[in-house]
Amino acid sequence: MDGSVDIRPARILEWLAAVIGAANCVIVPLLFAQPGGRDFPFPGLYFIEIALLGVAVVLYVALRSAAPGRWSVVPWAAAGIILAFVILGGFSIGYFLIPAFLAFTFVGVVADRQTGGPIARHFGLLLVAAIAQAAFMLLAIQFG
Repeated sequence: MDGSVDIRPARILEWLAAVIGAANCVIVPLLFAQPGGRDFPFPGLYFIEIALLGVAVVLYVALRSAAPGRWSVVPWAAAGIILAFVILGGFSIGYFLIPAFLAFTFVGVVADRQTGGPIARHFGLLLVAAIAQAAFMLLAIQFG
């Protein structure tokens, strides 16, 4: 690219979705964070993980033109991890993270359509990431 600003509608929507998803990932944990220490450290660590996922997707969108193709998995993996929080945290934080899940999935689809990426394979990665995160969370509960 010659340094000009990319103003295609798909790119604008990709940016909008990434920013909405990232804002959702930062604001929702802040709303659910409880002051004071707990015996179980994972809620705080999960909140940090959720916020970092939002930041990672925004960084991916910002650097996508310079990043190699393998980085196209970032929004898909982030969507999968958020999906695990949506499902397992369904009665608490999960419901509020649905916008981030949808936004990150949208970013992945738009990016793959623009670059010719494998949407079906990346959707499979989303499911694997969700299962891996859910397994980690359930093991943490079991042994924590």
